[in-house]
Amino acid sequence: MEHYGMPEGFWQEFWLVMGAVIFIITVIPAIIRKRIGADKKKWFSYNHVNEFHEKYDWMLRVSFIVVFIIGAIVFYGKPLFLLVLSFVFHMIQLGFQSYAEWRFAENRKNYIVSLIEIVLLFIVLIGVLLWLGP
Repeated sequence: MEHYGMPEGFWQEFWLVMGAVIFIITVIPAIIRKRIGADKKKWFSYNHVNEFHEKYDWMLRVSFIVVFIIGAIVFYGKPLFLLVLSFVFHMIQLGFQSYAEWRFAENRKNYIVSLIEIVLLFIVLIGVLLWLGP
């Protein structure tokens, strides 16, 4: 008899993976920020360094929305593509943020944490893709 729906134990695995993802993306950078003396990030804030950073960050966001919508239409039925696209966009945005922090921020240690966040996000992407499997 065929089994429809989620496989046995999916939700336990899902919550374990989501807990690991949240820990890697939020807790580890917070610990590193505190250790190296970088500025604390505010939740739900854009954390723009200056007008240059704000202007181009918004351009990146709008570009992502356009590319995401086009990708959703072109790659209909391939949700992994949209997941990878979202991760790549976030890594590009963090890369630009680390550049702006390196170039313009008063506390130059901030960009180190942003670069570490890119690496952690890449690790999370690989882990989630391996968990989802082909």
